Amino acid sequence: MVLISILLDLIALGGYFLVTASTTQPVFWLLTIVESIIVVILVGFFFSYRGKRRSRFYDPDIGARPYTIRFSIIAVSLFVNGAALFVYIMAIRFFKQAIPILKNVLCH
Repeated sequence: MVLISILLDLIALGGYFLVTASTTQPVFWLLTIVESIIVVILVGFFFSYRGKRRSRFYDPDIGARPYTIRFSIIAVSLFVNGAALFVYIMAIRFFKQAIPILKNVLCH
């Protein structure tokens, strides 16, 4: 699950580079569909994870046990890809206003 999660992150990163190369609306639609599939898969990984979620070490400073590295990779991947999906949906929703802003941010 963790390796597949990292692989999905690399696919999403490749999609990001595709958007920076071509800022057309069909590319945003394609990337939004791919990103939504990735997020659905990661949600499934997050809830069906069977390994240890918390480490065996107790941290007295915060009063809790931190998450394991494997579960943290899946959780962070889900959070980052969810945020990217939100940005892509906003870019599609406000496409005409967002493209000049994205070109200025991505190209400079």
